[in-house]
Amino acid sequence: MSRLMAFAAGLILFAGSASAETVERTVKANTVTAIGGFLGYEVETCYPSIIPDVKVRQQPANGTIQIRPHQQALGKESRCPGTKVRGLAYVYTPKKGFKGTDEVVLDIPWSWNESAPQTLMTYTYRIRVE
Repeated sequence: MSRLMAFAAGLILFAGSASAETVERTVKANTVTAIGGFLGYEVETCYPSIIPDVKVRQQPANGTIQIRPHQQALGKESRCPGTKVRGLAYVYTPKKGFKGTDEVVLDIPWSWNESAPQTLMTYTYRIRVE
């Protein structure tokens, strides 16, 4: 069965043995902000999937990144509206008073199912702090 990762900006399906993506975010200065993340569940059944061990490849130079457990109900567009699913939220906090650009790089090991080879997905978050 296919797995789905729901990112804060929307739903994205992934394939292949390696993947890289750059994501642009704008956040307010002196504010803690979720810049991304995902929800893990089986697309067809909405059963929970394995939560991957996300690693920070590059820390932000002008703030901090936290990878926090997250849970939320699926929306009306899913097969299972209202079902609560688990995942992770990527939470960025800029240094006090900082305004400008920052960047964080995350590595996410992922497999479509237990017998498929693992894919390493790398996400670069380019963050504009205003």
